[in-house]
Amino acid sequence: MDPPRATWLQRGPVVTWAIVGLCCLVAATNGALGDRNARAAEPFRLMAEAEPSQPLSLADASQWTSTGTIAAKKLVEQNADEELEPIAIPALTLQHNQVQSVAISTSVHATQFPSASQMPTASLSTSELSPNAICLPTPSSLRESLSSDRYWLISTRHITSTACRANLINPSLHISRLNRCGRTTPSSLEEYLATFDPSRPRVIYVHGNRRSAPLAIERGLNVARELQCNRLDSTPMDFVIWSWQSDRETFAVADARIKAERTDAQGLYLAWLLHHHVAAGQPTALIGFSFGGRIVTGSLHALAGGVLGRRQLPNEPVIAANIDVGLLAPAVQSDWLASRGYHHMATQNMNRLVLLYNQRDAILKNYWLISRIRGVRALGYTGPTRFAARYDGTALPVRSHDCSPTVGKAHSEEEYYKRSCYAGREMASLLQTCFQVD
Repeated sequence: MDPPRATWLQRGPVVTWAIVGLCCLVAATNGALGDRNARAAEPFRLMAEAEPSQPLSLADASQWTSTGTIAAKKLVEQNADEELEPIAIPALTLQHNQVQSVAISTSVHATQFPSASQMPTASLSTSELSPNAICLPTPSSLRESLSSDRYWLISTRHITSTACRANLINPSLHISRLNRCGRTTPSSLEEYLATFDPSRPRVIYVHGNRRSAPLAIERGLNVARELQCNRLDSTPMDFVIWSWQSDRETFAVADARIKAERTDAQGLYLAWLLHHHVAAGQPTALIGFSFGGRIVTGSLHALAGGVLGRRQLPNEPVIAANIDVGLLAPAVQSDWLASRGYHHMATQNMNRLVLLYNQRDAILKNYWLISRIRGVRALGYTGPTRFAARYDGTALPVRSHDCSPTVGKAHSEEEYYKRSCYAGREMASLLQTCFQVD
């Protein structure tokens, strides 16, 4: 007999049992996989000792009190708020009589606007509202927004800063919402205009030179905190950071000349936005540091029909806007706000001016290098000199302070908010006075 054949025959029972065992193992494995797949198709079930791998439904979450389910409930509520907010905003706006129509044409046929305190307000009783509007619940995110400060970021870094090429019909401003930590959420011009409210001030802050986009947000939020700490009442405000292309590009004097040219286009863009503010009766204050102050005064000049970089707004000129202005170390030529100065029409839209300057500022001391004309001084270095009259012929009320004992030779915005200079207190005063006409 063939030996190999005899060997396999002798081992037949062993092989048979091995095959049977393998088949059982395969069957058991398939059964386990099938049971696992079946469980996967069932609704998610939370184990007491495990973290949820996906948000629970609201019904499931109500049966648990673990940190995981609490987070899941908050996520569900937040999603519900976001879905409800677009519907609730119009109804809530009507109920609180806060916003009137802010849609304006590119041509406003009025050359003088009343102050915010003189603007008529809508008067709607609850009987005039539709039942559906009254019964709509208010999202928690919107309730918080109405009772606390709001933060906005308006950026022009992506569009031209050359005045002759600027789009003054409808500039494509990038508008975002900000939280307290500086995180942005995309927004739109329509939302920005729809949140106008004659009962809460809107402050536009314009930063200085050599500020990157993140640094502009950081610096702006620091200024907002200074206003919050020094304001006299708890009236909520809207704080707007105007972010313009001011990143460091070259060495000191050459870089300053480049940025000085860009301020004309920025003043025109800001004037375009202020036209919407004035037309809607929105109380507004402007704060500018260094070249930011130059943009601020340029915008008020352009708003009144003045020329910047050989350009004018296509809208009808606006005077008597009664906007309060705060300038810190402004890199503006000291005679530009005089009756024949480059920004001489700015005072026609000013209500009052708070000016903090420094007669030891080492940067502003050499301001004349920008224009290459010796003897030219910056307003942030000399302090108040001569100002053109306001729209009604009265003198511009100016509150000024030399901060050189505190700031020293530094051209530092942060130093103006420290110790005896009290920049936070002075800038916070604009929140109250923007409702009053001096």
